[in-house]
Amino acid sequence: MNGVTDVPPSPSSQGLAEEASIVIFGASGDLTARKLLPALFHLWRDGFLSSRAPIIGAARRPKTDAEFREEIFAHVQKHSRSGTINRDQWNTFAQRLFYRQLDLSQPAEYLPFKTELESLERQAGVAGKRLFYMATTPDLFIPTVQSVAKAGLIPGRYSPETLRVVFEKPFGSDLASARQLQSSLGRLLREEQVYRIDHYLGKETVQNLLLFRFGNAIFEPLFNRTHVDHVQITVAEAQGMEHGRGGYYDSSGALRDVLQNHVLQLLALVAMEPPSSFRGKEIRDEKVKILDALAPASGAIEEWAIRGQYTRRGPDVPGYLEEDRIPPDSRTETYAALAVKIDNWRWAGVPFYLRTGKRLPQRVSDIAIQFKLPPLHLFKTVECEGDICELVEARPNQLVFRIQPSESISLSCSAKRPGMQYQIHPVTMDFAFDEGFKELALPEAYERLLLDVLRGDSTLFMRNDELDAAWRLVTPVLEGWSSSTKLPEEYVAGTWGPAGADRMLARSGHRWRTP
Repeated sequence: MNGVTDVPPSPSSQGLAEEASIVIFGASGDLTARKLLPALFHLWRDGFLSSRAPIIGAARRPKTDAEFREEIFAHVQKHSRSGTINRDQWNTFAQRLFYRQLDLSQPAEYLPFKTELESLERQAGVAGKRLFYMATTPDLFIPTVQSVAKAGLIPGRYSPETLRVVFEKPFGSDLASARQLQSSLGRLLREEQVYRIDHYLGKETVQNLLLFRFGNAIFEPLFNRTHVDHVQITVAEAQGMEHGRGGYYDSSGALRDVLQNHVLQLLALVAMEPPSSFRGKEIRDEKVKILDALAPASGAIEEWAIRGQYTRRGPDVPGYLEEDRIPPDSRTETYAALAVKIDNWRWAGVPFYLRTGKRLPQRVSDIAIQFKLPPLHLFKTVECEGDICELVEARPNQLVFRIQPSESISLSCSAKRPGMQYQIHPVTMDFAFDEGFKELALPEAYERLLLDVLRGDSTLFMRNDELDAAWRLVTPVLEGWSSSTKLPEEYVAGTWGPAGADRMLARSGHRWRTP
């Protein structure tokens, strides 16, 4: 393929990107400028994309190619993972970057757009393979795909041409809306043409979950009910409603915005059975089995599903109800925690605790697997802070996958404290990706995911039945909260959430870990 250097292929797909034109619908938005085009530039610079196939941004605002290129250059400079961008290098890349004005809500404008797209493809010497990225609001998903279909831009099943369409979340707001959306899309696109993107799955640590579990014989036998006491998955954000997100967030909330997608995908990866092969279909088959087996912990909904809403902290940090574009009587949760179980042989009886929230003490995402204590406590445990040491209860071993902000894997275990007595001292073995691979720049999540779409590798994308299974767990919670007369439990901004979440774990003799 033209313009591709000799770069080692991905282990999941064993190949470089297919040469395809890329169309970003909704290209004037923040996602395109901060994530998509910087990712495509890095892929091209690193030799994964050809220099021929055009990249076309389409949006309603009037803009010339030159204006679009300059605008994007400023964002790439700001968001590049490797510092200052060489201007000559950018100019070479920008020759394939175009902008076309298109009102996505007007079907009549798509035929002229098709003519423009085909003209650019002929000039570049490429045709027949396309990637459409829906960087739009969800209400434009169906109208845009319908207009694309009417313009003749969706190839038939037996056509030599290919089309892959990427959709950003949210994909539905509950089980019924997700099924309706999928039904509408299913009349226009085949499932293999649809790529539902979740940027968390593009992170190195998330992908390492699979390799760590199934590539190391010493760990996989421990991932089961015999050895694991419980699992905690945390996706915490320190920020509130910055960047004008209040309007969107208030219609969504923590459960829909993060837990239904990011957190449940992490759960599926850490709990799934070994796939028969390391291919997209087999991996997603195993993830679906886990999501199908998910069930709430026992008891009334308020005992296993906790919602909270942050309040003011001091003069500088407003409460949620004081944020811009938030109704003063909003009941939207900014914190959600669930206690769930997996009804299968491997995980029977092991609780999984899931939490996500805004205005928590720090931005952090991790998965903590806590192992059971030894059956006999033969040694005393000593913990020291400075020169002061004291005897404490024995700590269980923990395996922690840190996903953000700094990606790492750590294992806590016990060692003998130096001295004349047999005393346990907790120690931690850490592997940080940025330290272990100093010579390698970690790719951004969107780089990996966009490259996989161009390869036709669906491993890291949600399949329709995965989405359906996730909504089956979450929708009854949403309905229960909606019909409840109770308000979300308050927690002060900068703390680890409402007290109800602590009580939820305490009922089983557990407590949340502090990342």
